[in-house]
Amino acid sequence: MMNAAPRFRFRAVAAAAASLVTLTVVGLAPTPGFAAAHDTGKGGSARPGSHPSTKAKHGPRGYYLKFTKNRNHPDRSTLSLVHNGIPVKSYRAGSGLGVTDECRSEKGWLPSGTYQVKGHQTNRNSDIKGFAIQLSDKACRPESDKKAVNRDGLFIHSEMTKNGGQGSTEPTRWDGDSDYKSLGCIKLKPADIKDLFSRLNQAHWPKNLTLQVS
Repeated sequence: MMNAAPRFRFRAVAAAAASLVTLTVVGLAPTPGFAAAHDTGKGGSARPGSHPSTKAKHGPRGYYLKFTKNRNHPDRSTLSLVHNGIPVKSYRAGSGLGVTDECRSEKGWLPSGTYQVKGHQTNRNSDIKGFAIQLSDKACRPESDKKAVNRDGLFIHSEMTKNGGQGSTEPTRWDGDSDYKSLGCIKLKPADIKDLFSRLNQAHWPKNLTLQVS
């Protein structure tokens, strides 16, 4: 005859096993690897790709450009190359002369919204020289008592010679912080716009490339 202590232990083990079966049936039992994949407090992380980010899942597909405005410091805004909702590379950028009114022609930064990329050059020779990305025109969103203004002649560009080099004097030489200011265009330093062109070259300059401004 089995004594009382072993019989009690046997019943406890049997009860625990039955509980686990019940939890598994209703879908509440922990699965192998669950703690390792979700324990961020101890440095654990899920396998790469097992939990895609919200941006990657819900963002636009393909490549696009995104300009994020810095209202406190317009010349310290950000231009990013984005792929499938995830930033590939970001650069410091500026737009306007420090004015955050997008309806102020040749003073305010470019209006928020979506722009089509109309073309790109590495040897532009006009007021804008060298590497340049041409953008579509955009009407601003005025305050209630003001009239809408169509902003045109908008580019992403830098300060350089028509061959992409640095001249000895302005406006073909990059001098630092002051050169992030513009008449409304987005401006990058020479090394950054060349890096952006290199990345878009590798992506074969996707058709229907857009710029998102916010």
